[in-house]
Amino acid sequence: MAHLSSGASSIIYATQYRDSGSKAFPAGIVARKSKFEMRPLWDSGINHRISKHQLSTWTIAGVKKKESVNNIVTKGVGEKSMSTNAPQSKYDVFVSFRGKDIRDGFLGHLVKAFRQKKINVFVDNIIKRGDEIKHSLVEAIEGSLISLVIFSKNYSSSHWCLDELVKIIECKKDRGQIIIPVFYGVRSKIVLDELEKKDNFSKVEDWKLALKKSTDVAGIRLSEFRNDAELLEEITNVVLMRLKMLSKHPVNSKGLIGIDKSIAHLNSLLKKESQKVRVIGIWGMPGIGKTTIAEEIFNQNRSEYDGCCFLAKVSEKLKLHGIESLKETLFTKILAEDVKIDTPNRLSSDIERRIGRMKVLIILDDVKDEDQLEMLFETLDWFQSDSRIILTARDKQVLFDNEVDDDDRYEVGVLDSSDALALFNLNAFKQSHLETEFDEISKRVVNYAKGNPLVLKVLAHMLRGKNKEVWESQLDKLKRLPVKKVHDVVKLSYDDLDRLEKKYFLDIACFFNGLSLKVDYMKLLLKDCEGDNSVAVGIERLKDKALITISEDNVISMHDILQEMGREVVRQESSEYPNKRSRLWDHDEICDVLKNDKGTDAIRSICLNLSAIRKLKLSPDVFAKMTNLKFLDFYGGYNHDCLDLLPQGLQPFPTDLRYLHWVHYPLESLPKKFSAEKLVILDLSYSLVEKLWCGVQDLINLKEVTLSFSEDLKELPDFSKAINLKVLNIQRCYMLTSVHPSIFSLDKLENIVELDLSRCPINALPSSFGCQSKLETLVLRGTQIESIPSSIKDLTRLRKLDISDCSELLALPELPSSLETLLVDCVSLKSVFFPSTVAEQLKENKKRIEFWNCFKLDERSLINIGLNLQINLMEFAYQHLSTLEHDKVESYVDYKDILDSYQAVYVYPGSSVPEWLEYKTTKNDMIVDLSPPHLSPLLGFVFCFILAEDSKYCDIMEFNISTFDGEGDGEKDGVDIYMYRTCCYTELDHVCMIYDQPCSHYLTSIAKSQTQVKIKVTARTIGNKFRERTEVKLKGFGISPISHTIYDNFVEQMELFDRINKWKRTVLLSIILCISLLQLKMKTKMKMKKLI
Repeated sequence: MAHLSSGASSIIYATQYRDSGSKAFPAGIVARKSKFEMRPLWDSGINHRISKHQLSTWTIAGVKKKESVNNIVTKGVGEKSMSTNAPQSKYDVFVSFRGKDIRDGFLGHLVKAFRQKKINVFVDNIIKRGDEIKHSLVEAIEGSLISLVIFSKNYSSSHWCLDELVKIIECKKDRGQIIIPVFYGVRSKIVLDELEKKDNFSKVEDWKLALKKSTDVAGIRLSEFRNDAELLEEITNVVLMRLKMLSKHPVNSKGLIGIDKSIAHLNSLLKKESQKVRVIGIWGMPGIGKTTIAEEIFNQNRSEYDGCCFLAKVSEKLKLHGIESLKETLFTKILAEDVKIDTPNRLSSDIERRIGRMKVLIILDDVKDEDQLEMLFETLDWFQSDSRIILTARDKQVLFDNEVDDDDRYEVGVLDSSDALALFNLNAFKQSHLETEFDEISKRVVNYAKGNPLVLKVLAHMLRGKNKEVWESQLDKLKRLPVKKVHDVVKLSYDDLDRLEKKYFLDIACFFNGLSLKVDYMKLLLKDCEGDNSVAVGIERLKDKALITISEDNVISMHDILQEMGREVVRQESSEYPNKRSRLWDHDEICDVLKNDKGTDAIRSICLNLSAIRKLKLSPDVFAKMTNLKFLDFYGGYNHDCLDLLPQGLQPFPTDLRYLHWVHYPLESLPKKFSAEKLVILDLSYSLVEKLWCGVQDLINLKEVTLSFSEDLKELPDFSKAINLKVLNIQRCYMLTSVHPSIFSLDKLENIVELDLSRCPINALPSSFGCQSKLETLVLRGTQIESIPSSIKDLTRLRKLDISDCSELLALPELPSSLETLLVDCVSLKSVFFPSTVAEQLKENKKRIEFWNCFKLDERSLINIGLNLQINLMEFAYQHLSTLEHDKVESYVDYKDILDSYQAVYVYPGSSVPEWLEYKTTKNDMIVDLSPPHLSPLLGFVFCFILAEDSKYCDIMEFNISTFDGEGDGEKDGVDIYMYRTCCYTELDHVCMIYDQPCSHYLTSIAKSQTQVKIKVTARTIGNKFRERTEVKLKGFGISPISHTIYDNFVEQMELFDRINKWKRTVLLSIILCISLLQLKMKTKMKMKKLI
């Protein structure tokens, strides 16, 4: 007899079948002759193998052919999962059969079909001589994922076959092994009858019991098979589908965690139809898991292709062995035979013809060359259109060069925190979830890795089995020295850069990472000279090699592991002498260099945390030798009494300085000959400076000036030549006697985006202020302005206006429709104006409108605020309804840090819930009806909270929304709504209206299963830095569901309101015109009478 088998462990299922009119039998493939002869062949005395030409039609009992594979694979009872801790299988398929029935014909073709599909089978001729046959077979059965049992004429007469079957059923019960029975020329009833005759029947009792438990899958039918070839194809397809299901378990013995979404996306690209061979690219930073994902894709899909090859470390092998060797390896694996390349740079027509007839899967790992595909294949035209090629690369540009389409490029991202912790624990403790004394320190290690799988695995293996002291020591060491294995891997991408690209990378790693600077700033900061335009392409190269990331708003950042690699590169410039390095960031090393005047012209940047220094005195010429210093950052707070940095003053800075940030700058002015002409960013917050410099400097490069909290500042320089200035922040500069007119000069500062004049001595804005066309943020908090010019409406890019604590302001004119945030805390404010029509207000994008302590507002203004908030909250809710199905509540765990993205808020003086809200109460709970007509496919909710006067300091309001089943029995869960409060104290009651997307998502999920819900609100104030939470009593709250229908009805009502108002205005204007004409006519008559 012959035996076949295979391996891999995962979730598996068993499928059974009940044969009509017989005792219970396993579901499977039953081959029988039909149409011409309906009885078993051996009944007519035929003993030899049936020729495929002798057969007419074969059927699979009880199953239609169209659903054959899917039904056999997916239907079944008592399906059992194999433990993820089960030993890894050695074989895919074990075949149990009676040798004298099928060994010489059918079996040979079956084994060949399996091997062509790369299915690992067990056959008896691979057993080594001297092995005990029975023991070897038992090991083979236990080491297989699937057992294929071929019932034939003499199967049940063999004790050996029956022993195998008992073991197979045992593996199904204990290990979840899949059984696929094949009835080859015999009916199930005859097999069972033969078993009944056996004396040693106890051996198959477990098998019979198992069959009886699995006979509920009735009515499965396969169309008939005309010959053995079709039967073999069906068997192969069923086995392939079973193996494919086994490969989909998300976590297996290899520890593949957090790659499910990547695998699903790439599999969808593989399955997408194409007119030509599809080339897919996987790219990302070093160590991110590109190869791991590619391997998993290969393992899951290789059995569906006629030929396949995973070629690892392509670039390395190409460099070591050459292109001919690479081709030979590739085509040998695809064709499953030795291939020799005789003609350099040329494929033989035979290879092209043979592979061109095949459906192939090729994965080229770690590709660096821009013409890799051309080098290997010359052209892809000779591939079948259903073939697929996958490239992995650390450089996105390589994918472009190898003509990978945009939609077929996939960037691998970092693991989220939960998956990262699970992967670390799995490698450090051999389990993915852990609650031990190491839990907290494990999270610290995971935080260091920032979601990079390679770092997680390397650290896990280093720390496995070590005590907590060693863990702490290793974490401390990581602050000074990266792990060598990680450093060597991530440095590969750095080594591929040219000289300028390396310089840009090191500048970001050692100085700019974490500063949230945008690309246009970096282009100015990193360029060597005025005519240098190479920075743009350099930044693009760093991005393509996944060495930096650029956010949607163009902010550059870098993964911490890459930053550590870059800093280690700089350390190696001079391991013993920090002053000979190009960049300094360690406070001990910087203090040694500065205190002992060891500065050299090698130093390009210094980044010093002043709060880490206890004692330091600098000489006046401390920077004199640093002629190439470009970037200087002294940050962090310190005690002036303990740290007297410059007791003797300061000599000039280097003239090439681009970035100067010196918090608490200790002198009254910058050096006399200070040159600001190459400065891009100047930040002297909290300084003692009284003036910056004298005269006019050419500030064409200057982008940002921050002098906030410099309370001694008396005058500003002339900024008229700072034509590219974008940000000016002079808040709380109390001693400023005036603001230089150049600040408001249109033709001088036309590019300014952010202007903060908080607490500055200004009482008016120029009438031409609306001409500042690019202004996005204007902060006038605490100024003495009495009015805002109507031209502010022309600031079409203005997104934020803060006029809190403007005690002299009486009226607020109509504001631009671009405004998103309006912060008002003015006890003097009396009137507020909005666009005259609802149509204009529907174009607005207001998200946060707060009128705190505006108790003098007239009735008309309050009505206008109420209408405007209803329009904007409805519009905001409607815009976010479509996203509710896709966003998960879990993703908002820390959403209070990004409230503007998910929230719309209105606050105004008042003590009652608006009438248009459907549900309102003066208590803290109510029952809300979620049944139709309110329920739409997508549903949101608007909340109203009545806040009582509050004299306590408060940064944040927290509203906990708890829900209960039905009439209020049994609390389900809850969700928090956070709201920042720009006003710390309130004198009277306020109405707070909020649309909160996470809360709406949460309530929408409840609405899908309940027709009503009880909602309870608990309000708290949160003090500075989330420390103090104080529960406060609400004077009332309300809630209103928002759906597409409700929104559409509201818009129709508002449009009707507009039409009525327009008609009223038309009628009124007509009446006024008629009266005017009558008056004119009367005056004309009177004049005529006088003349007569």
